[in-house]
Parts: sequence; C-alpha cells; structure tokens
Amino acid sequence: MTIQKILLTFPPERKNLLRAIKAINQNFGLVSREAVGIIARYFKVSETHVFSVASFYDEINLEKPVLVTVEICDSSNCHTKNSDKVIEKIENFLKLKTGSSNRNFKLKRMSCLGRCPEGPVVRINGKVYTRVTTNKIIGLIENKLGL
Repeated sequence: MTIQKILLTFPPERKNLLRAIKAINQNFGLVSREAVGIIARYFKVSETHVFSVASFYDEINLEKPVLVTVEICDSSNCHTKNSDKVIEKIENFLKLKTGSSNRNFKLKRMSCLGRCPEGPVVRINGKVYTRVTTNKIIGLIENKLGL
C-alpha cells in the first residue's frame, strides 16, 4: 500500500490529519520526511504543522524505529530503589548514554511509569518489568535480542 492510497481512505479535512498520520506510521513503521510532505499537500497544511502533530505523540516514529527501546523510570521512588545503578549498568552494557540512541537501541529516562511500589521499573519495547535489579536487567535486554 502506498502513502497516497492510505490518504485516500480519509477525507482531506483537518480533523482526519492525526488518523492519517497514525495509519501511515502503522503501515510503514514511521512517518518519513517524504510522507510529511505528501500528507501536508493532501491536507493543504504546512509540513511544519504535520511534523508538530506527529512529533507530539510518542507512538509515532519520525525516524526508523530501533530494534530495542529501553525506558527506565527515574522518579523519586524508583531512584530510592537504585534505578541509577540500573541505568549505569545499561549504559555500560549498551555503550550508550541515557537520552540517546543508535541503530539498534534507544535508551531514555522516564519520569514515572506508574508502578511506584514495584520499582525500579523498566519498559523494554513496551513491556513493563518491575523490581529490576542490576543483575536482572542485562538478561532482559539480551532476551529481547534473542541472545
């Protein structure tokens, strides 16, 4: 399916912009620069507007998705339960600083994942893990990689 065919399933009204962006993201795994331009022309809005709508939502990818996304809660509760040590262990294992990414991994701190009594909490590719320790985290990541 092409971007144009997806767009044709939505009347070119502003109220359909987000739905179209999400459909393209779901179909292609991202909303590319080229797609932003096509969407903007179809809905008769600026590319900046399309980009601002798309970039507001975390589930919409504007870049090729990485293989593994690791999100670590570092709120005060998780922090008191040594999330900083878990973060350090991940950074050393992946050779990647929190807040950055490479071809295969994205590593980011989260302010809260809503599981405070069960911290530290880590979300890997959308799956939540609780009571994560420095001994447990590397195995969880390796499991996602199929190692």
